[in-house]
Amino acid sequence: MRKTKRMIGGWRLAAGVRPAPIAYSRAAMVLSPSLTPTARRRKRRRNLIVLTVVAIVVGVIYGVTRAQGEREVTRSYLDVAYEVSTREADAAATFANLVVSLEEFSRTVFLSNLEDLETEADALASLLASADPPPDLLQAHQFLQIAAASWRSGMSTATAGLTVLSTNPLDEDAAADVDRGLIDLRVGDRAYVGFLSQVVDVDTALLGGDFPAAIYVPSRDDALFDARELARRMFIAPGITPVDDLAIADLNLDPAPVGSSEGFPVVPISTSQSVTVAVSNRGNLGVTAITVSLQLLSNTGDLYEAAQEIAGLEGGAKVSLTFSDLPVTPGSIYEVTVSIPSGDDEPDNDSISFQFIVNADA
Repeated sequence: MRKTKRMIGGWRLAAGVRPAPIAYSRAAMVLSPSLTPTARRRKRRRNLIVLTVVAIVVGVIYGVTRAQGEREVTRSYLDVAYEVSTREADAAATFANLVVSLEEFSRTVFLSNLEDLETEADALASLLASADPPPDLLQAHQFLQIAAASWRSGMSTATAGLTVLSTNPLDEDAAADVDRGLIDLRVGDRAYVGFLSQVVDVDTALLGGDFPAAIYVPSRDDALFDARELARRMFIAPGITPVDDLAIADLNLDPAPVGSSEGFPVVPISTSQSVTVAVSNRGNLGVTAITVSLQLLSNTGDLYEAAQEIAGLEGGAKVSLTFSDLPVTPGSIYEVTVSIPSGDDEPDNDSISFQFIVNADA
């Protein structure tokens, strides 16, 4: 027979020759534990547990962060809402007191308070417009916005009407403005009640107190909040009834008289003779463009004239004016007269005169 050869591992073996058996260790025949099905299941369980824990931690962190953010938004909004509410409550109390007790106020204080309240209402409506309410307080915010906007329009319209009625109680257009303004103020009061109903369960411990009541037109005094009744009351109120009375309140010479001669006060000779007068608004109406005139007439017939302007003078205010370098001659007698345009309620105090003689001794 023909003998064949086989190749084993790169060696050619003769036919009939058996290769020596290859020895494998027991350790080499054991598979890696990580590759066994049991190990893989255990690894998957461990990974799943780790992922679950990570997901829980991330979820908790996200929830805490979101909750903190929501609390900050809520707290920020409540701070604004509380400021608006407390300031509106103060303004409402001031307005109600002005109407109920208007006889106790001067015209200047009454109108000044109305202007301040109008400014405050406008500022608070603008402040609230920039607030960002959280979703659970959106309806409360809408009620408060309606209240603030109604109070703003109401104060603006009512102030305009009351200002005119205080001067002319028969002005029907002004009375209509007051009525419209009071209607808007009442709408604001009702809307604010809706706001309070929405925040009744809100924790206000960190706000400094509960949300206050804010009522511009209290129902108990509703009869006093009528345009024509207000016009009547302002007309008979001594402090609010329009009074137009400018007066020359005082006159002083500088140098001042130091004696008398021939029945006239004697003014010493000086390099500059001046006259100072006080102009007083004894009424309660503001007056603008006031011309104050001076005339200096000598016993020889010489006439000197001068004038000064006052831009404006509010009721109860006073201002001093000085006319300097008056042309006076030693030994002459003078009459100085200072006046303002007449035609007000008290024309008798619209001018003042003074006679004097300039000392003839050098």
